[in-house]
Amino acid sequence: MTTRLFRVFPWLPDAQTPDRPGHPLYVSPTQGTGRIDGPDRYRVLYASTSEVGAIGERFGDLEEWSDAMFVVPSLVGGTRALAEYSLDDPLLDLDDAKALLDRGLRPSRVVTRDRGTTQRWARAIFDEGRWAGVSWWSFWNPDWVSCGTWAVDRLELVSVAPLADRIDAVHEARDVLARPWRERR
Repeated sequence: MTTRLFRVFPWLPDAQTPDRPGHPLYVSPTQGTGRIDGPDRYRVLYASTSEVGAIGERFGDLEEWSDAMFVVPSLVGGTRALAEYSLDDPLLDLDDAKALLDRGLRPSRVVTRDRGTTQRWARAIFDEGRWAGVSWWSFWNPDWVSCGTWAVDRLELVSVAPLADRIDAVHEARDVLARPWRERR
């Protein structure tokens, strides 16, 4: 079964290889504080199964949205973009009660902000050797599916578009999260 994944990331069109910041498959080697990170054992690319979910996850904690969100000051020449990937390997669905029961996990432990807890269960799932990552419901909207995959090398890049070209999806996420839009002056 192929899974479509979407990710908002800082894009530099000149970044030609995944080890370069700005590439759609780039994962920072210093990453380690995310929900399912295990930097001593694997890298994780975080995504969503929808464009709107990816946008909402990336900007959910901003109280006000504007096109200033598309700028990446730390990456000269970069802009925020939306990438679409395809993954042919299975993700463990943590919105499935049986998957939780089989692992002794409570739903509250899946979305807790305690990273020690989430990284422990993620490592245990990684050690099962059966999964390319996990999916769970979004903290911001349970209708959005968030994912993390440690099979970064098996992702197929389908497309990349500047986030400004996906403004309808940006506004849909903003509406769901009830965030005001501010025009830049």
